[in-house]
Amino acid sequence: MKKVFTSFALMLALATANAQTTAPNWTATDCNSVSHTLYNELDSGKIIVFIWVMPCASCVPGAKAAYNAVQSFATSHPGKVRFYMADDLGDASCSILSNWVTTNTIGSLSNMTIFSNAGNVISEAGFGGTGMPHVVVLSGGDHEILYNKKNSLTNDQPGITAAINTGIATLAARDLKKNATLSVSPNPSHDVFAVSYASAVEQVIVTSVTGQVVRNMNFEKGAVNPVISLGDAAPGIYFIKVVDVNGKVMVKEITKQ
Repeated sequence: MKKVFTSFALMLALATANAQTTAPNWTATDCNSVSHTLYNELDSGKIIVFIWVMPCASCVPGAKAAYNAVQSFATSHPGKVRFYMADDLGDASCSILSNWVTTNTIGSLSNMTIFSNAGNVISEAGFGGTGMPHVVVLSGGDHEILYNKKNSLTNDQPGITAAINTGIATLAARDLKKNATLSVSPNPSHDVFAVSYASAVEQVIVTSVTGQVVRNMNFEKGAVNPVISLGDAAPGIYFIKVVDVNGKVMVKEITKQ
């Protein structure tokens, strides 16, 4: 009986260990030479659907399912849900990955971010092990893993879509609570956005949906209701990250017309 109980306890411990819910952070440069830090992108309000591929024929169905799930949100949540792809071991070049995407009609290269993953910087090992392909859905300030499947189980557009919807709902509820005292107006605007917050503001960072910083304003002594001008920025969705003098961080989505 003791032996049976010990075996059961071991199995339970292994199951718990594999039920990972928090993504490890990483910083990597994509095939367009843009640097990405996972936690920064999740903190800015993005939902990331990430897939590792070899690339191989068996990876095609899962890649298409993940890409199509992301694209289904392109109109309702522009720039919110992003499709990231990486070579599993970092030994396939950007051109090989891009050609594989095009040859197998996975989707438009302009709607995805590809990493050659040199040096295996974005390691599958931190996301529960290997599989080809391997799809995860990541979301939220808590850096949650909402979906994590491998191999043929990734041919699952409904499941990936459901995970994205969960992420959107969770972020909306968190933002409503977190940003109750923060407002930005007018929104949308052609140029000037006024930040209204109860405490003095120490820093304002404005980023595009791709994570590019377009404004970084620091107020050494704190500013009350600062004004941000985006007159020279292209029309689109941006995120305003506000840090108050107490270190509290809030993020608002804005639209530049």
